Amino acid sequence: MSRTKHCLVALIAASAMGCQSDVDVREKGASDIRTASSTNPPGSSAVASTPVQSPAASTAISTAHNGQGATTDSGSYTEVVGQEGVVDWTAGIVTASGIGFPPADALNSIQARLLAKRAAQSVAYRNLLEAFTAVRVDSTTTVKNYVTTSDEIQVKVQGMVEDAKIIHERQLEKGGYEVTLQMKLTGRVSETFVPKNAPPVKRLVAETLPTPPPKSGMAYTGLVVDARGTGVRPALVPRILTEDGQEAYSQSYVLAKYRQNQGIAAYVSDPAAAKTHPKVTDNPLYVKALRPAGNSQTDLVISNAAAQTIHGVKDHFEFLEKAQVILIVDRAGSS
Repeated sequence: MSRTKHCLVALIAASAMGCQSDVDVREKGASDIRTASSTNPPGSSAVASTPVQSPAASTAISTAHNGQGATTDSGSYTEVVGQEGVVDWTAGIVTASGIGFPPADALNSIQARLLAKRAAQSVAYRNLLEAFTAVRVDSTTTVKNYVTTSDEIQVKVQGMVEDAKIIHERQLEKGGYEVTLQMKLTGRVSETFVPKNAPPVKRLVAETLPTPPPKSGMAYTGLVVDARGTGVRPALVPRILTEDGQEAYSQSYVLAKYRQNQGIAAYVSDPAAAKTHPKVTDNPLYVKALRPAGNSQTDLVISNAAAQTIHGVKDHFEFLEKAQVILIVDRAGSS
């Protein structure tokens, strides 16, 4: 097992210790990183891999919008989590950066660069783990909740973080090195955290109820829910509820292959970005959210009339089954 992966195992184990505070976990993680990085080539000393408070989070945000699979749209919704982590809820990715420095007594510039890079990778993995475990799964749980209660999930999370891709790296002044990692929130993540055995979908209204036709005369190609001003928070498995608490949309509506490949919904912070998003293409159905719901405020409530519009036409279930759903939320920091 590589030193970096050994460090990652220790971090996940520390995260799973429910009796430890988050501060204790971070301190232990930093200690593990220093220990894992201290086994250096003969003649060298331990690598200085303690996290550096720097513009790394800004770098992670910038890189997330220019890395593989990311979106450069100004309407992207990103959330800074942990010390140096960023979740892009529009592209469905988590990005984290780490900075490391070589020991003062490195034998030569080549060794110094390698040791600085190793240190940066260790810190980046730690920051990515911290960011990923902070991701909200639904209105009551986060990834960390699963990690702390299931050995099986711990192992899976370890594998997901280990498989993160290096999307950016650079040498800094004074011998420093920065590494940025990125992982997807779809694929294995969706397979692990999105419920597979959901109850069968029940239509909320009969198809015979009158439903307003699309203004364009064309069939609707997706659903856009305008949740600005509600304070809703993003999650892997959001639900859209009626005023009396029935599910108008959830993971239960989505076919397995779309749950895994696309997730349940995408978040944007600009209506223009929603209109051009490939999830809903060119003629989506727009509805307005009334308020958030759930312990973590990740679910949305829409009017019963809006639910009737969605469920009143059988063809609408096709875009629900394909997870062609966009949620417009407030920009981070806005009220």
